[in-house]
Amino acid sequence: MQTLADKLAAAVTVLLPVLTAFAGWAVAQLGKSRKADKALTEGVKSLLRGQIIDLGLHYIKEGEIPPYGLDTLENYYTAYVDLGDGDRSTHDIMDRCRKLHIRSGGE
Repeated sequence: MQTLADKLAAAVTVLLPVLTAFAGWAVAQLGKSRKADKALTEGVKSLLRGQIIDLGLHYIKEGEIPPYGLDTLENYYTAYVDLGDGDRSTHDIMDRCRKLHIRSGGE
């Protein structure tokens, strides 16, 4: 008969490679997930940046902005900054838009 210590040693010998393989698989899955998360974050950030620049320059060219336009830009900009703002141009555009004359929605 095997002693309890022998049984535990045999179990560890069998389970250790399985646990090692599982750990390797889990680390690979986390790496893939992080890569996908980064790609999604950068994609959304690029789209937000484009919207801020396009809308902001449109309103700057007009010389005035409707309240809903400023609200939309503020929402885009807040999300953009929360994703990790690294672009001074969007900050400058927002500052200029905030200083524009706010026209009423009916004009």
